[in-house]
Amino acid sequence: MINKKSQVTIFIIIAIVLIGLLIIIFYPRLSSLGAAPKTPSGYIEECMNQHMGIIENITERGGSLEPEHSIMYKENKIEYLCYTNEYYKTCTMQQPLLLEHVEKEISSYMKDKAETCLNELINDYKSKGYQTSSSKPEVSTEIESGSIKITINSKVTLTKGASENYEKFSIARNSEMYDLIMIASSILNWEAREGDSAPETFMMYYPDIKIEKMKLEDGSKIYTLTHRITGEKLVFATRSLSWPPGYGVDKYVNK
Repeated sequence: MINKKSQVTIFIIIAIVLIGLLIIIFYPRLSSLGAAPKTPSGYIEECMNQHMGIIENITERGGSLEPEHSIMYKENKIEYLCYTNEYYKTCTMQQPLLLEHVEKEISSYMKDKAETCLNELINDYKSKGYQTSSSKPEVSTEIESGSIKITINSKVTLTKGASENYEKFSIARNSEMYDLIMIASSILNWEAREGDSAPETFMMYYPDIKIEKMKLEDGSKIYTLTHRITGEKLVFATRSLSWPPGYGVDKYVNK
């Protein structure tokens, strides 16, 4: 009886192992058969989403992917958004339309990526026997309250018996960048008018936003705005109402 029970136990273990192996081998095939095929819109959205990380690179450098007028801070180029090279004077706004500037920077980078994604889409459908045509993409970005939306305008035709026509593809992600940019614009206006700003005042009215200001020995300031919930950051530099060396300003002074 003991031997029979042992044999039954061994057979059960072997059966479980075999079933596990069969699942590992055939599950991916079964999943792909049951999955709905990607639509052209879904294909473009998935492809473009791979490049959305560039938004963080832009906003953490002052709103430009390659800042021209910048200062090095923690091994990153940070763009001056309000600047004067003189002492005792308030700064001049460098990007008075900051929201539009950031949108253009994102669109400029994404245009090449959109063309790559469209080419991959066309080649994929060609391999499936479709006749295809497409136009050069035009890309626009809208940073709105609660979201960032990228729109690709391109005429795409896919023909296999019947024709499918597409003219617009949209990719959106949840974001609080709009609020960060609006608060940054207010800070910059204070810098341009008064020569400085009080982060604690802004944080009193916008508790979801953390504002850090680092003052450097040359009179420059690095502002870091962080959304406490999403973790998104907007980092930029200013130089306004600066004092000459020797007035007791440390190299890095938190305010």
